[in-house]
Amino acid sequence: MTTSGSVTDGGEVGDDGPQGGTRRSHRVTISDLARRLHISKASVSYALNGRAGVSEETRQRVLDLAEELGFHPNSAAVALSASRTRTIGIVIARDPALISTEAFYMRTLVGIEQYLNEVDSSLLLRLTGEHGEDLDVLRRWSRQGRVDGFILFDEHDDDPRIPLLKELGVPCVVVSSNAPDDSVGRLISSPEETVGLLLDHLVELGHRNVAHISGPFTFVHERLRVKILQEQAAARGVAVRHIEGSYRYDDGAELTRQLLTDPNPPSAIVLGNDLMAVAALRVALDLGTAVPAEVSILAWDDSPLCELARPGITAVDQKTMERGRAAADLLLRIVTGDNEIHEEAPAGELRPRDSSGPAPF
Repeated sequence: MTTSGSVTDGGEVGDDGPQGGTRRSHRVTISDLARRLHISKASVSYALNGRAGVSEETRQRVLDLAEELGFHPNSAAVALSASRTRTIGIVIARDPALISTEAFYMRTLVGIEQYLNEVDSSLLLRLTGEHGEDLDVLRRWSRQGRVDGFILFDEHDDDPRIPLLKELGVPCVVVSSNAPDDSVGRLISSPEETVGLLLDHLVELGHRNVAHISGPFTFVHERLRVKILQEQAAARGVAVRHIEGSYRYDDGAELTRQLLTDPNPPSAIVLGNDLMAVAALRVALDLGTAVPAEVSILAWDDSPLCELARPGITAVDQKTMERGRAAADLLLRIVTGDNEIHEEAPAGELRPRDSSGPAPF
């Protein structure tokens, strides 16, 4: 089977009627192919469009099934795609100094750019202040028709960006930890899996007194992390104290210092990002607290910083580059008419390193 251009979710199968004619029957979609093959819709899309991201074996399985079922790109959707800008927008309302040092955004953007290069599309990126300037950019780019849609990060309660884009009629994908029924595209990454990976690792090492330094509670995903961590820790007999942080190095250092100089210091500290985890390690060593003999240090997000630290920092590889690719793929599929607007993010994986060890007794 040969494909050209970018294959979208819709296709049709014709069945032979009793007079040898053809009548319209079930409309085969990328979702149907993914369901039958037990793979993601993004993988099916990569395979059909000849893009990297799947093995040759998977690509051939997809092509064989597509041919068997008579899948063909929906011509109206392809025409819609061709008539658009083939550009997606990202507007980030965060301090540029923090963005430049935090691996999450850098790796996510690399994944998005890799995907867009493969499908001959572009990224329009803007960093703004944190006082509503991002709304002005979203509104201006939408009205100027400069992008086909937006990827949004760091969802807040009653996030004003979402109703604004719905009012403007511009598609978006929210990289999110929840999935409300609000007709908005979402790449969903539940904290449950990461919490389970971290707690199971700590429980196996005998830890029962754990501290968690989170990111800002203004973000929906951070409050959900705390809620799930409390629930799962209680079920495992682990006491967890929570402190709100800011993702910044200085903040991670100061809050770790407070914890380690407390009369009842924790035996393990989980930091909300890699930068704060590196700061925690530095403070522990400066205080003469042995890592991991006296305190274990773990990071919610993995990065080269965690790998290169000494000792290396145990962290969860959140597959941020893969998630960036998946978010871009989902947005472009929504732009071209895909009605399935929610997708699960790729699963994370624990990377145990020397910063975590048996709890001191």
